[in-house]
Amino acid sequence: MDTQGNISPQEVRHALRRIYLSDAETNLQCSLLASLSDELKPIDEKGRWKPSPSLILTLVLLCALLGVFVYFSVGGRG
Repeated sequence: MDTQGNISPQEVRHALRRIYLSDAETNLQCSLLASLSDELKPIDEKGRWKPSPSLILTLVLLCALLGVFVYFSVGGRG
């Protein structure tokens, strides 16, 4: 900062970067993990991320559908 009390554009950019880096809503990774985590308890007792039950159910159903598709398209010709 200069002697007249004016702030340079570089100082403003640096301050804005610090603010945006600390904000969880502007961080894509934090926002994505928050949306896919369990609503009641996003972190378990050991400090690990806990996925939501609907995410787990969706992944299991997709794996089952993929398995049925592969069975009937490749393995069912016997």
